Amino acid sequence: MSRFTLSVLSALFWLVAASPAAAHTLWLNLYESYSHPPGHALVSIGWGHNLPMDDIIQGVTLESYSLVDPDAKATAMALPASPEKTPPTTTPSGMSLQQGDVGVNKITLSDKSKPGTYQVAVVSKDNYFTIFLDKEGKKRWVAKSKDQVQDAKQILGSMFYKSFAKAYFKVGDWQAPKALGHDLEIMPAGDLCNVRVGDKVDFKVLFMGKPLNTRPDRSIEYITASSNTFGGPDHFMLSAIIFNGKGGFRFPTAGQWVVNVYHRQDVSKNNDLKHLAAKCAAVMHAASVSFNVKP
Repeated sequence: MSRFTLSVLSALFWLVAASPAAAHTLWLNLYESYSHPPGHALVSIGWGHNLPMDDIIQGVTLESYSLVDPDAKATAMALPASPEKTPPTTTPSGMSLQQGDVGVNKITLSDKSKPGTYQVAVVSKDNYFTIFLDKEGKKRWVAKSKDQVQDAKQILGSMFYKSFAKAYFKVGDWQAPKALGHDLEIMPAGDLCNVRVGDKVDFKVLFMGKPLNTRPDRSIEYITASSNTFGGPDHFMLSAIIFNGKGGFRFPTAGQWVVNVYHRQDVSKNNDLKHLAAKCAAVMHAASVSFNVKP
């Protein structure tokens, strides 16, 4: 396994043990253009920390990538090609070249395009990650559940990870989009295609189809919003506690924003996740919605 992939798995694992802000995020970059009528949208898949592009999607496998029309009918788009299983190439100037793909698609409108709100959605597969000490005492990572690790001297940690990302564009007027049935899903309460600096935008957060709620006796659930528009190396983000399945922000700057929710559940032999006890110690779901704020 390459050092590149190990760094990705490391970020994902510490998502379970540490702050969500330290983990890789899955999102969509969607930009509308009407320079050439009737217009089009360009969409690509983002992965990592910094908008709009940070990393090659590696270590996490994707299940689906689709365009969903206002009637919730989905059209599959091609998934990013898997990077070639070859080591990085070193250039004469000392650079390292890593092959990869970001799933760029151009969605062209026509006079027959159905009015309403369109969703682009990407869903990861069920991914398992395990960190362990091998028989020689060396720390290793594998993209497997802990019951599939045969050469472990000690299992240090294990997790199930599944991620969802959405972005929107509209033809004509905004219509409230329909939920797509994702395990963890963020639903906007207003027009995400016309957000301006200073606007307050609320979101509804659903987990398994029901509002995700903070339970002080167990956990505090957060919704966050991050952007590259602040400038500098500090990577500011907004954060709000989710109450009754809702949370929102007033957006202070123009540019691209990603709203994100992580939801972690511990696995034990005595709770609702006991069927996963042999595979992992924690279950992590992640969801994002990305959009652009106008001046």
